[in-house]
Amino acid sequence: MKFLAVILAVCVVGSSAFSFRRCGGNNDLDVISANVRPALISFPGRSSVSFAGKVTRSFSDLDLKLEVFLKSAVGEVKIPCLFNFGSCNYDRMCSILDRMERENWAGVGTQLSREIRKLIDSVDGAGDRLCPFTPAEVNVSNRAIDLPRLPPLLATIASGQYRVRAQLINRDSNRLMSCFEIEFEMRKAD
Repeated sequence: MKFLAVILAVCVVGSSAFSFRRCGGNNDLDVISANVRPALISFPGRSSVSFAGKVTRSFSDLDLKLEVFLKSAVGEVKIPCLFNFGSCNYDRMCSILDRMERENWAGVGTQLSREIRKLIDSVDGAGDRLCPFTPAEVNVSNRAIDLPRLPPLLATIASGQYRVRAQLINRDSNRLMSCFEIEFEMRKAD
């Protein structure tokens, strides 16, 4: 279940009006609930992550498709994939933390990957081993994650109300394993 920590941390969410809902998939991989505190997340800052989920059968790897929308006065605006943040497709989730750290996505990937590894290690003591996925259940309550200062380009769009749709796809079968949407508010620290 270590993958849940990766997925939720890659989404990097927080909110005063946090909402979570499932939007499809099968029962092989199920994100049951998710929550982030404090009420309004800020970069830099510290957040607390809680979630529950389960894997009911083994599989080797996942792809993640994220669609990120910023709410505005004229409706939702889809945020493009910028420096591997935003509406991006991430192939091979098993190696995502290595890629984030090595490539230092948007100048914050190294720090974020290290924070996510700490979160994963606190869940089950397995360190940063993510794959293969085996049947398991996880319940995480109030695990801290420190969020970095954002680079200027990302900081310009950091503040606002967001909706994120995440689709987890089995690489072996190309089958939709899970889909969930989260809504949240975040801001850059002054």
